[in-house]
Amino acid sequence: MNEKSSASLEKKRVGILCIVAIFAVLFATQWPFNPWPANNVAWLADGNGLRFGRAGVVVSEGLLGLARGGPAENSCSIELLLRPASVKVSDTILAFYTPHNPAHLLVRQWTDGLLVTHDSLDAAGKTRQTKFDVDRAFQTGRLLLLTITSGPSGTVVYRDATHAQSFPRFTISTSELLGQIVLGTSPVDFRPWLGEIHGLAIYSKELTPAEVSRHYAEWISAQPIKLGVEDAAIARYTFSERAGREIHNDVVAGPNLQIPATFNVPHKPMLRSAVKEFDPSRRYCNDIILNIAGFIPLGIILCVYFSFAHPRFQAILLSTLVGTLLSFVIEVLQAYIPSRTSGTTDIITNTLGALIGAALTNPNLVRKILSRYQEP
Repeated sequence: MNEKSSASLEKKRVGILCIVAIFAVLFATQWPFNPWPANNVAWLADGNGLRFGRAGVVVSEGLLGLARGGPAENSCSIELLLRPASVKVSDTILAFYTPHNPAHLLVRQWTDGLLVTHDSLDAAGKTRQTKFDVDRAFQTGRLLLLTITSGPSGTVVYRDATHAQSFPRFTISTSELLGQIVLGTSPVDFRPWLGEIHGLAIYSKELTPAEVSRHYAEWISAQPIKLGVEDAAIARYTFSERAGREIHNDVVAGPNLQIPATFNVPHKPMLRSAVKEFDPSRRYCNDIILNIAGFIPLGIILCVYFSFAHPRFQAILLSTLVGTLLSFVIEVLQAYIPSRTSGTTDIITNTLGALIGAALTNPNLVRKILSRYQEP
């Protein structure tokens, strides 16, 4: 076999290896590619409420709003009648989303604790996340009325009408609730919650301890509840329909809830900026390392292929470019897969991995190794 034929065979083999590697990366990052998974939300057979399975979501038809002449926006309350399926998970139970407001209020279960977070502006005008948590708030399979009431003096949390904890420095404004209601996951991330929701009520005022106790008695009595003007309710859902895809709001002016046929993260962004994705956590660092390491082999293979027709520097440049384009395609496709995230951090780290792999490659050495397996 002459030298020209040998080089052509080597290039063909490496080209096939490149195609296999690219499809392997696409398969690994997209599987299972299902943009329309079933929405795992079902009505309870033995009472009022919904059961949220492995990935379930319920959303309001429109934005929650205040009635005309409502009270000041520095007071509000939330009541959640729920039963967690486990205390070994950390997921989002309730969220409120408005398109132009990054301060999304999230009510989350963090193993057996309650975690409530939102964003706020500090003195320098920078956005920072503030939170509070209540330890041992949940028990597996136990029905609980969780009441969060907030006013100018802070926020108070009640468990079954019993005072659990106070947070003087954490306040929730009514404006944070005036958006789309999302139950079962975060509105922007895949954070599915497992459990049952039997009731939800939202008020545009700070409930007193007496009102908290009265509401608790009403929730557990399973009797029809009449809302008066003094209640300042802007939404109340008893989940008593027991069938269908609509949950009615007892407050006439408020939006109903809908159970979509398929699960999706309602407002998941495409190609979220790396700045917004940054999270100083061990999980985030592990993801960075894995994204870089995962594209190093691809960079090596691509660099060997391009070195057949290009100088080393150009081969490295072309390998990095292909790695970037592949990562871009992956992130765009992942925007349509509910369980995946789409962000520029992965594009940056994957590009870096391809660059490192290509820069560390000795094409001549790899070609010599391949030549040993050629036919004589």
